[in-house]
Order: sequence, then C-alpha cells, then structure tokens
Amino acid sequence: MATKAADCPNYETNKQQCPCTETDCERWAICCECISYHAADDSVTKCMGGAARPAETRGLPIGQNRNCANRARNEEICPCGETSCNRHAICCDCMRYHWGHSQWPKTSCMS
Repeated sequence: MATKAADCPNYETNKQQCPCTETDCERWAICCECISYHAADDSVTKCMGGAARPAETRGLPIGQNRNCANRARNEEICPCGETSCNRHAICCDCMRYHWGHSQWPKTSCMS
C-alpha cells in the first residue's frame, strides 16, 4: 500500500527540498514512493537526475524517523550495499544525506 502524505512522518521536511515540479503527483515529497516508482521504470528522480540542491536545504534535519513504517519494504528495493548505515532503507534520510553531498553525489538506487 502506497504511503500517503498524511502518513509520511518526514513529509513537511521533504516538501522543503523536493525539486520536482509535479506537485500534484501523489508521490511528491514522499521519497520512498518516488524512488520506488522511478526505480521500477528505470528512470531517475529529479533530485538525483541533475537538479541542483538549494544550499538552504542542506541544514534540514536527518534522522527524523528511525522507525520508518516502510523500512522493511524499502529493504527489498534498496540496492545499497552499506547495510550497516543507519540511513539504509530510509529513503528520505538517504536522499537528504546524498543529494548535494560533494563526496557521494548519488544514492545507489539512482546511480
């Protein structure tokens, strides 16, 4: 079952950085749903497809929900080999960490 905005604990933070212009999309600012959708059709999200991350969003909190309701589902689609990482399968935290980070510019799922 797809996560809705009302059920996404990081939705308000995600809205502040989401570069997608399709704001009427049911997946907008719900990172795990967006990643799952784009990975399934072999495309990339705008944040991992070359959109510049605004500097003012780099201070947004990471680690807002260690008990992500979608973590088990996300584990099944997450191609990242860093399984000991505390962001593994928590898509919104992973996106905030990787997007615009100078050392690792893309997440494994969007590389």
